[in-house]
Amino acid sequence: MIDKLIEYVVKQLVSQPASVVVSSAENEGKLVIQIQVAPQDVARVIGSEGRILRSLRTIGGQVEAAKDREIVIEVIK
Repeated sequence: MIDKLIEYVVKQLVSQPASVVVSSAENEGKLVIQIQVAPQDVARVIGSEGRILRSLRTIGGQVEAAKDREIVIEVIK
């Protein structure tokens, strides 16, 4: 569920929404979400001083806190 929310938000930020791929896997009690975007969109997803990525982690962390899981979000070129 959280991966769909993150995918929606990221698609609104990038210049090439068709190239966005979000995958998730559970690993040792952590939910790992990987975001793949076009190389020119990496900076847009990370944001100035990492603000956008930090915000995505905060939102995801609040959702997953109810399930007692930690969330890890990675951006891949």
